[in-house]
Amino acid sequence: MTMITIPMPPKPQSRPQSTIRRGRILVYEENPMTLYKRRVAGWVYESGVSKIVTGPVALTLRFYIAPPKYLAKVKKRQEALKNEQIYVDKKPDADNYVKAILDAINGIVYKDDGQVASLSAVKLYSYNPRTEIEVTVLEAEKRNDTDTTTNTSDKT
Repeated sequence: MTMITIPMPPKPQSRPQSTIRRGRILVYEENPMTLYKRRVAGWVYESGVSKIVTGPVALTLRFYIAPPKYLAKVKKRQEALKNEQIYVDKKPDADNYVKAILDAINGIVYKDDGQVASLSAVKLYSYNPRTEIEVTVLEAEKRNDTDTTTNTSDKT
């Protein structure tokens, strides 16, 4: 298992933009999103993670998001905020945060995002906004460790 921390506020994937130039439709990503993905890729690359070339991968993503001011003022919530125990149930959706990270780490952590066989994500409020990426290499075949019996009967 490898743990990577991206020490900047998470950013959800933006919607693609489009324009018409010389009679053709051009689809592009806004510059702030492209810059965010490059910065994430830089942090991941500098973490020294080895690229997983083959086989399935499990990712656990934790997005720590700055709390809104109204939430930080509620005294009974301050301890939970400090301990990063309050889930974010507001927009943007978790899948938009996930898409941005998967795009940014593709080709760095694993060869192709098709290798991601298991994915888990959580959004939590924190006074220390960041993204944590936990990468685990999975076995090619899932074993059922609870089944310890073997079939020894002969079919004749």
